[in-house]
Amino acid sequence: MRKIYEKGRSNILANNAMVATSQPLSSQEAINILRMGGNAVDAAIAASAVLSVVEPGSTGIGGDCFAIVKMENNNPLSFNGSGINPKHADLDYFKKNKIDKIGLLSPHSVTIPGAVDAWYEMHKKFGKLDFEQLFKTAEEYAREGFPVHEIEAYHWKKNEDKLKKNKITKKEFLTNDKAPEFTSKYKNTKLADTLKMIGQKGAKGFYEGEIARDMVKSLNKLGGTHTEEDFYNQYTIISDTLFSNYKENFIHQCPPNGPGVIVHLMMKLLENFDWNNIPFLSAQRFHIQAEVTKVCFELKETKLGDPNFTSFNFEELMNQQSIDKLLNKISLEKVYNSPKSHVTSHPETIYLTVVDKDLNAVSFINSICHAFGSGICSEKSGVLFQNRGVNFRLEEGHPNCIEPNKRPLHTIIPGLLTDKNNETIFSYGVMGGQYQPIGQVHVLQNIFEFGMSIQEAIDTQRAFALNDKLKIEKSFSKSLIRDLSDFGHDIQLVEDAIGGGQAIMIDRKKGVLIGGSDSRKDGLAIGY
Repeated sequence: MRKIYEKGRSNILANNAMVATSQPLSSQEAINILRMGGNAVDAAIAASAVLSVVEPGSTGIGGDCFAIVKMENNNPLSFNGSGINPKHADLDYFKKNKIDKIGLLSPHSVTIPGAVDAWYEMHKKFGKLDFEQLFKTAEEYAREGFPVHEIEAYHWKKNEDKLKKNKITKKEFLTNDKAPEFTSKYKNTKLADTLKMIGQKGAKGFYEGEIARDMVKSLNKLGGTHTEEDFYNQYTIISDTLFSNYKENFIHQCPPNGPGVIVHLMMKLLENFDWNNIPFLSAQRFHIQAEVTKVCFELKETKLGDPNFTSFNFEELMNQQSIDKLLNKISLEKVYNSPKSHVTSHPETIYLTVVDKDLNAVSFINSICHAFGSGICSEKSGVLFQNRGVNFRLEEGHPNCIEPNKRPLHTIIPGLLTDKNNETIFSYGVMGGQYQPIGQVHVLQNIFEFGMSIQEAIDTQRAFALNDKLKIEKSFSKSLIRDLSDFGHDIQLVEDAIGGGQAIMIDRKKGVLIGGSDSRKDGLAIGY
């Protein structure tokens, strides 16, 4: 239990169903869908549709989606809704045009949005309510307007200059060249029309016809190579999850091109340390996690990519020989630095989770990559495009080298835990770009190693190693910062916060759902 004399949030409890999202209007919509008779899949899609309107800096229908769906009597399924690269954007194209880097605001950074197709495929397989019903509230917020919440207003203001660089984006996402302020109303009627079309026609309404033509035309005007065929060819990969054992439970992750495998690898490495004698808020803990992050990211950035283009063997990666090889690189006294662990970008996202009355669980993450994506908005349909293509490498022979119809190495990862009876016990996820694998490790350790509650595990101070820096939140004490510096870490204080997160625990013995939502965001957990 938290110390009630300290700032913090209580865990949220419910008997029947629970949702946790990064935005109150989204959480409320998920509950409305559940009360209407929808299941966890319906509620997750509706919540994400609302987020695509009310939190446009982090997510949208112009982005990607990964999800793990665990219906109560089935095995968990992975839905990979990451977008493919346009067929004409191959390495030769960039060499010929003397482009040596994909810019954050470039049309070449825009991969085909995969989220809408993933939503449709999830609903087709498991949904109960009409697909159209799931978009009505999102459409209403886009058409009639919604009050801009505090954290979103802050990030909107920070990206004002970025939004001015494209004339369509400037018109649609700024008011008199200014970001919407906290408590002000914002609406996007073009997006409302698009959401209505998706609800009525499903994925075809987005990937074929007038909306697809508008998106292609908008990107082509800026020099993009996109075609209507590229949009038509987008598809969702539905597969089994990758899982590994952890304290008599099983961690589930989506297979690559997401980096969920890194969570498995990190947890295996961390099992080799004596956490009974390492305080949770100690320099030793954060040092060990930083070193584990570096050796795992070195592997991630040199080995992982789209499995349709790059060979990948999960069992080989997780065997004891591989684990020992990585452990040998880690020192308890000094830092390990490797340029090979450096990443190409550090983006944004949203995460949400839903558990319904039948204990069906959805762990769901949706993103447009960097804040407000590429900053490019389609002319007639109000779609703000992601810039996930910046994760590609323009290096021949690299597993993540850009190729036609290839999916870039991703950052977004939903997580799920099942017990020995294949029953869901924990649905969770952490936002924050490259922090996500480390964030999931933090939350799992906070709960299962250090005995924290769900909300405590999410709210606790964060640090992570990235590109030779140890990024830490300002809540760290001066003595802890000094101790980390003594290890040799190059400390970088993060101006705002590191990521966010949501989670739901299922206590089957007590018949209670326990939810938490990160205080670093506007959102909340709520149940009934």
